Amino acid sequence: MEITKPNTADVLDGNITQAQLNQWKYKYKKVIKLTIKDDDETTLFAYFKIPDMSIRSAVLQASKMDEFKALEVLFKNCYLGGDGKIEQEDDLRLNITTAFSDHIQPKPVKIEII
Repeated sequence: MEITKPNTADVLDGNITQAQLNQWKYKYKKVIKLTIKDDDETTLFAYFKIPDMSIRSAVLQASKMDEFKALEVLFKNCYLGGDGKIEQEDDLRLNITTAFSDHIQPKPVKIEII
């Protein structure tokens, strides 16, 4: 019986596989990749899905009581994977989730009365 080793070319940034990324894209349509450097200047990666209305509602409810809690709700519900260090270190998780939150804010809309 032949033993096959995973092809290192199939492992992407954040130690995810191309197959995993393809699965996320199929399931969630859009996947957001964020990059952050830790204290050692190591580049780390995190992947998020776009929140649906129920997640946005939960984040909004949590934000009325505690902004940090709202970011945690966003992270827990939208984080798909990436470098484990992001999950383990509060500062990294806070920074990357804040950047993700900024990215998903509503876009400006032009209103014109005609």
